Amino acid sequence: MSVYDLVVVGAGLIGSATARHASQWGRVCLVGPEEPKSRTLDDARDIYGAHYDEGRMTRCIAHDPVWATLCQNSIARYRKLEADSGISFYDEVGTLVLGENNSEYMNQNENVIKDQNVKISRLTYAELKKQYPYLNVSSRDYGLYEGTNAGYISPRKVVKAQIQQAKLYGCTFIPEVVNEVSRVVQDGEYYMRITTDSKHILARKVLLATGAFTPFRNLLPRGLELDLKLIPITVAKVEISDLDFKKIKDMPGMVYFGKGTDDWTKAFPRDQTGVICWYMLPPVKYQDGVNRVSYHGDCCVITETPTERPYIDMLHSQLGVAIGGNGYGAKSSDEIGRIAAAMVLKNEWDSTIPRTVFQARFKDVDSKL
Repeated sequence: MSVYDLVVVGAGLIGSATARHASQWGRVCLVGPEEPKSRTLDDARDIYGAHYDEGRMTRCIAHDPVWATLCQNSIARYRKLEADSGISFYDEVGTLVLGENNSEYMNQNENVIKDQNVKISRLTYAELKKQYPYLNVSSRDYGLYEGTNAGYISPRKVVKAQIQQAKLYGCTFIPEVVNEVSRVVQDGEYYMRITTDSKHILARKVLLATGAFTPFRNLLPRGLELDLKLIPITVAKVEISDLDFKKIKDMPGMVYFGKGTDDWTKAFPRDQTGVICWYMLPPVKYQDGVNRVSYHGDCCVITETPTERPYIDMLHSQLGVAIGGNGYGAKSSDEIGRIAAAMVLKNEWDSTIPRTVFQARFKDVDSKL
């Protein structure tokens, strides 16, 4: 049986990016299921991905300097990945971050903007009403507009581009679910064995990029459980008429963090302080052939860590992880994958961000053993 230098488990945004970068340095195999043709409640499948969609916001504005750096480094490679793959996935329509004057959230964004020289325009409430007459926010609110290096990406197409380029570099792609990852001894040497429904794969090292679905299979060493929290997300997909499209076709992506206006529905989900948080994309073209004007509910899940940063770490000398998007992983996935690939395959920490920032944390599972 041939042995890979690295097997990446999980063919989503982070896993496919890791495979692309790592395939330039060694013999790599990417293993993970492709997007299902249908999703129903009675479907036996239990492993999915967070990239089954056409729109995810991307921007350099951030309330956390770590995420700002990860995103800036990723965005800087978007156009080259598009050109190399021939797959267009990035719309640079800008992003508008909205919130209350002197709020902690907006002050954090302002600090990161200043420290990292992110180019933005500040828009007062009056300027917001003039520039975006369809936008209903409070007179307490203002905006931070980022016109370049911001907009939205198609996560589905990003993954397609990453996998296509990884294959060109020699990566083997196996579209199956991994059921188990274990360490074995063969001819006096330690290897990693990756087991799917149909095959066993041997590798010198494994990188888990399995996100929210990490606990669903036997992927981690016995006695280890990553400290992760799965946060369900409600998604609203609203189809609009041609008339409404013309009104808002030039709108940027929007993020809101505040208390809204008095005429916002009281049923809108709020935290205990009364704060509402949402983000909205401009009109994004879908290829589902549905009626022009309708409403659809959907769902997603965020993999949240107590550090609010991803885990990019080695669990032992042959097993690494790149897990924990915290709601910001899509736009930053290429840089997360690049850092992870260098860490696991080259034994290098290739980032200006200290390695300790991404150190994995674990739950106490002694009582479960």
